[in-house]
Amino acid sequence: MDADLRTRFVEGMSRVAAAVTVVTTDGDAGRYGVTVSSMTSVSADTSKPSLLISVHHLSPACEAIRQNRRFCANVLSGNQSFVSDLFSGRLKHLNEDRFGAIAWHGGATGAPIIDNAVVSLDCELKTALLWGTHFIFIGEVEQIDLSAQRSPLVYANRGYRRAIPIAPDDHQPQRPENQLHIGFFITLGPQLVPTLVADFTRERPDVDIRLLEADHDDLVEQMRAGRIEAAITFGPVEEADLDVELISPPAPHVLVGTMHPLAARSSLRLADLAELPMIMLDYPSVRTATAALFKRNRLQPLVRLQSPSFAMVRGLVAQDLGYSIVPQPPQSRTGPDGKEILAIPLEEDFPEGAVVAIAQPADRRSQLAGDFLAKCRAAFGHVRQDKKIPVRPGPAG
Repeated sequence: MDADLRTRFVEGMSRVAAAVTVVTTDGDAGRYGVTVSSMTSVSADTSKPSLLISVHHLSPACEAIRQNRRFCANVLSGNQSFVSDLFSGRLKHLNEDRFGAIAWHGGATGAPIIDNAVVSLDCELKTALLWGTHFIFIGEVEQIDLSAQRSPLVYANRGYRRAIPIAPDDHQPQRPENQLHIGFFITLGPQLVPTLVADFTRERPDVDIRLLEADHDDLVEQMRAGRIEAAITFGPVEEADLDVELISPPAPHVLVGTMHPLAARSSLRLADLAELPMIMLDYPSVRTATAALFKRNRLQPLVRLQSPSFAMVRGLVAQDLGYSIVPQPPQSRTGPDGKEILAIPLEEDFPEGAVVAIAQPADRRSQLAGDFLAKCRAAFGHVRQDKKIPVRPGPAG
């Protein structure tokens, strides 16, 4: 095969968004599961609905599916990235007992159904075709489980994404003039929002403030969809269609527990950390920024635990289970249980840790949004009017 054609195909397909599915099987050949992005319906109008999955021929799950003659396609919800990582083999310390790390139950065929997946389709295998390096399996659906979760986990650009609502129709009623929609990166919200909202509402008690906490990419897309007017997130950022302003320069710190081997240090370098267990805040932008930080310094982090909850990350750090890197000094220096956490300055540059405001262009931005951004600047004590930061994307958490 033309090597360049293959490289461009792989890169092109990495940009195609797909729901994340864990395919499971159980039977005489054993219980297995594997994360796939290739799952699609075949027909809803045959004797039973049918769907197609594709599994690499060297995956242990592939041979098990062929022998067990059954599989369940579990489409993961937006908060199940841990399950995806588990069955993709990224969490190697759990490889021996993956099903012991999650909640599941048996389906009609006996294949495991993963609890809280958006939908689980339990199938009898009808067709298996080897094409190149992958087996194409077509199954007829015997049972369908629908959970209360409705938002699927999405994979695109080699990272997890989440589905976002469609922009409102132009003919819908205009937003009330006293309504303000503002977004915050998920870890900045608890630090900034209560004080900011309290100060702002004292001056403007008539304003109806609607708040959104989300990952960086979600904030950008929600702004483009017209659902928020401005957001505070991490950068550097290059978004040609939005205004970007530096609010606070990066000040990276390493969080460790009081009994951590490096707790006595006054500052740290990445080389001090690379071989020690890390606790990662589980958001796409955080993983991207952390990977960029280590790659620039020709190192790789040893991620031991991941959680989408910053409170959980702080709690695990406080228990001396690993370190975490934050782009700004944390307001809270304790875990949820009150145990002390130390914040030690990191010596390497971390441009992804700058706090930035992104907003609709001035001609599309309300006066309320401008006033609220002014409050944000004052909160960080770093006012820099009308400065753009034309550098590569890569927000951090």
